[in-house]
Order: sequence, then C-alpha cells, then structure tokens
Amino acid sequence: PGLIFYDLGSGTGNMLFYLSKKYNIKCVGIERSPLFYLYSKIKSFFYDGVEIRYGNFLKHDLSKANVVYAFLYPTIYKKLELKIKNNLKNNSKLILACWPLKNFKPTKINKKTGEMTYYLYKINIS
Repeated sequence: PGLIFYDLGSGTGNMLFYLSKKYNIKCVGIERSPLFYLYSKIKSFFYDGVEIRYGNFLKHDLSKANVVYAFLYPTIYKKLELKIKNNLKNNSKLILACWPLKNFKPTKINKKTGEMTYYLYKINIS
C-alpha cells in the first residue's frame, strides 16, 4: 500500500488490473493506441486503484511513480533515458523487458532460459 506503479504503453492494462487487485497499490497506465486505451479505460471503472491515461508517455508526468515498467523497443530508449533523468524521483525503480538501457547499469537482471529477460534499475539522480 502506498506504492504507485506506472506502465508505459500499458496496452489492455492486464498487468495494472492484476497488480492493483493483488497488492492493493495504485496503478497508472499510459497508452497511445486509441483502441487499447478505450478498452482499458472502460475496464478501469471497475478497479478503484487503476487510472488509465491517453497519449505519449513522454508528455506525461511520471514524478509520482515509485516503480515504472516498460516493454518498449530500444529505438525509444534515448528519449526514455532523458525522461528518467528529468522526471523520476530518487530511489524509484525502473523495470524494462527484453532490452537494457545503454547508459544505466541494472541493479538486477532476471534472465531465465526460454523466458523474457527483465532489467531492474534503481534510479539515483544527482
């Protein structure tokens, strides 16, 4: 409780709905696909802890997030790194699926044979 989890490119929001219910945390999804946004926005009316926002995550405020999750193509990572440096608070965490950031060192890598690799970063902005 008290944790705020953001999903960048949240799609149908399934992860948000699951985490909100299981852990009783506030979850925020940002989605730019109109169809996925509408679907997850309607579904969010049945979940107190889930908020769905429309648009490009680069234009949204992420400063309240304790944890940010993203499954994005590496082509956006340069802009993501700038967003992290300028908008995330110290000691927040970033979880990326599949590909690591070039200019940040992961705190932990979860790599299992035949499964997706996850990279955990603890954000310390100085």
